[in-house]
Amino acid sequence: MGCFKIVKKNYFDGRTMHIDISRRFYQKGNSGVAFKIIPSNYHKGMALSNKLKNELKKDFDIDYAQFYSICIYYLIYDELNSFDNLIICNDENYLYVKKYLDILFSKNKQYFSKLITSLHKLREISGDSKIRSYADNIANIYRKKALKPLRRRQKGIPLNIVKINYQKIKNKLNEINKKIK
Repeated sequence: MGCFKIVKKNYFDGRTMHIDISRRFYQKGNSGVAFKIIPSNYHKGMALSNKLKNELKKDFDIDYAQFYSICIYYLIYDELNSFDNLIICNDENYLYVKKYLDILFSKNKQYFSKLITSLHKLREISGDSKIRSYADNIANIYRKKALKPLRRRQKGIPLNIVKINYQKIKNKLNEINKKIK
């Protein structure tokens, strides 16, 4: 028997970044948000503890699309040179997520040079209604492992963790709310 190579189809020219969330923000438990770039398989992610999510819900009248866009902002801000296309999973309303991302990156020309679309649109383009985000499993790994101590994270794939906290999210929420009011 020969070896079979799994080929991941990229429907756009260049490097494509997929972003996904594992366990939505309104669900109990930790949430993981991560991206994976194909064809390189480079990934980065973050985990938000249930405690952090509850504090934010208590202190802010939060729109989950804002929350998702803030997480995406912190994930991709330093990686804008690493990809050409961005596919955002439809866990929250894509139009609002895109609107909030545009506000957060309002002064960044490099961001606006990227092709940004939803997973739903990718399904339409490809004609494959069953296509999944390549970041789906990665986001789940970050959800399960990123908040654990380093010694407990050492098995499996190495993680590239983006640190996030209450103050960072609060600052970006204030920035978004100033622009939309």
